[in-house]
Amino acid sequence: MCYVLYYCRTLFNFIKWLIITPFCCFARQFTRSRLVCLIKILSVYMVTLIVLFIICQKLPYSYFYRLYDSSGINFARIRILNDQRRFKARKVLSELNPNETRRMYLENAKSDHLKYAIGVVTVARKNFISEVGELKYLTQVMTQLHDVIAKCGATNDVFPFICNVDLKPEDFDESLQLSQYFPNITKLYSPTYQQGIQRTGKTEMEKQDYVFCLESALQYNPDYVILIEDDAYPKDNFLEVLEHLIETKLETNIRRGERTLNTVRWGWVKLMIPYSLTKYHRNWFFFCQWVALALLLSGIVWLAYCFYIECCSSTQESPANIIKTYARSFCVLLFTFIYFLLIIWIIGRAYYVQVRSFSPYLHALEPGTSCCTPALLFPSNEVPNIVKYLGSIKCSRHFPLDFALDNYRIDNKIKQYLVSPNIFSHIGFYSSLRQSYNTNEAEFV
Repeated sequence: MCYVLYYCRTLFNFIKWLIITPFCCFARQFTRSRLVCLIKILSVYMVTLIVLFIICQKLPYSYFYRLYDSSGINFARIRILNDQRRFKARKVLSELNPNETRRMYLENAKSDHLKYAIGVVTVARKNFISEVGELKYLTQVMTQLHDVIAKCGATNDVFPFICNVDLKPEDFDESLQLSQYFPNITKLYSPTYQQGIQRTGKTEMEKQDYVFCLESALQYNPDYVILIEDDAYPKDNFLEVLEHLIETKLETNIRRGERTLNTVRWGWVKLMIPYSLTKYHRNWFFFCQWVALALLLSGIVWLAYCFYIECCSSTQESPANIIKTYARSFCVLLFTFIYFLLIIWIIGRAYYVQVRSFSPYLHALEPGTSCCTPALLFPSNEVPNIVKYLGSIKCSRHFPLDFALDNYRIDNKIKQYLVSPNIFSHIGFYSSLRQSYNTNEAEFV
């Protein structure tokens, strides 16, 4: 008991010395000069907020985006971006030989050393919107996949295929046209199944379609299965990033300077998540990143201030002056920490993580979240267990596919990861599931 009291008293004295003493000293000497200093600090805060308000109105993921101008969805910008991707897709298709391209990928499917089977889950959707124009999402995604595979020199290691799960696959014109270039696997529905669609529900149908595409990819015996939705657009370096992460984080890792096999069981890696769902308050890991970055920046300012004080101070100071200096430096650290917390929060996490996109080797694996499933990488040895689990449960509006996968992860005590920053982007402004506009415009501009 005496030891407990001793440690409690020691802890209290330490806190008193670290926090209470500087504030008491600062409060006792709160003269006019201190008031002027406080006014200057508040002025810096106000000027910063005004500047951020002006700048961040054009940053879609910031907290000030469209706060002043709420004129509605920027259809013009969305249309320009969609047209640019569509014209690029048309150019890629015009340079391809349909028979040779399709034959090349079918030969890859017979390989004993296939590394990736990439399935693009697709259904027919409204293909023309007056505000945006022609969509052609599936065409954009498939041509971009081929372009990235060809540029990376991985044409022998990858098998991309269209997983057509539309209720009327024979009427899905875009998929039929692309089947001249790429392998096309079609899900066939019995008449009795089509009659019971309303009882099944869209969410359960989505799960069943996902299971079908997983099983279809697994039959080619790849090392990894990648399932992406037909509006998840791959970035130019996505294969290079995957190769780096698989080699250095998933298959092996470095311990004590030596590369060793990774024995941690993991279920999947999420290759993208909407940035609107990665704000700092949505996940403990994102929150820690926010605080750590603010501490880093404020620490740099504090060290610069301490260096300046050290250079300007005399060789010998009285104890009272030392306490005053300590109080001032503590206040500098506190105010700059709050200052950078505010700036980082307003600008948004999406722009902080984009710093890593300058090189594939800067991308990192972070703890995954329960949302979402636009692009996932699965190890092939885990796919049969996932398929079996998904086949044993029923999804609903309140228990969608991503929640089901998260339940599987928790039940089996396995890891999930998230690639940061995203190596896929969401281009599906028009949702095939809801047959309506996606109201979160920030994802598309």
